[in-house]
Amino acid sequence: MTIVARTRTSQRTEPREEPRVHTRLLVVDDHAAVRAGLCQLLDDERDFEVVADVAEAEAAMSVAEREPIDVAVVDYQLGSRNGLWLSRELKRLPRPPAVLIYSAYADGVLAAAAVVAEADGVVNKGKLGAELLEAIRAVARGHSRRRPLPQWLAEAVRRQLGREEQAIFGMLLAGIERDQIAETLNVSAAGLESTLWAMLRKLEAPHAQARIDHASPAQAAE
Repeated sequence: MTIVARTRTSQRTEPREEPRVHTRLLVVDDHAAVRAGLCQLLDDERDFEVVADVAEAEAAMSVAEREPIDVAVVDYQLGSRNGLWLSRELKRLPRPPAVLIYSAYADGVLAAAAVVAEADGVVNKGKLGAELLEAIRAVARGHSRRRPLPQWLAEAVRRQLGREEQAIFGMLLAGIERDQIAETLNVSAAGLESTLWAMLRKLEAPHAQARIDHASPAQAAE
């Protein structure tokens, strides 16, 4: 008689680990080494999933249009299209991700322009990785990581803008949504979009950057 031994199973039930919710990330940086290092940092976090890493803004839009993204970590300088352009385009998707501008130039005009681009925060590349990880988790939960602009800097920015643009900038600083801004100013959505692009171009112009970045609190108050 042939005896077939059964595989013995344990009667002890192991506790099941709760499903882990991953924050889906898109990394955009045109320096391959920086991008690889950033992806490594993020991959080491159990609650993060890097969906894609790309070098160009257009490639990032292609990913975001077909994949659900929770947070886009975007370098400012990306070649023909910069991170501010990408932030504005991402924010116009049906399901817009949170956007963090990750740059070595995190102060001055970039911090102000990020408000117009509707980025959720700006993180300095010179800071520890822990600050970036904290910022990603914060914006993924719907919190802003935009630091308040100093009064002198906000005034320096306003000096570069027209009257209606100044009003828009103030409302963006206050966290007012685009549709509410358009209704308040009695302008069309298309008209507001055109004005926002014009504001970005003004703030990114070399002469404007020089004036804003080198303005002192005393100069701004004059």
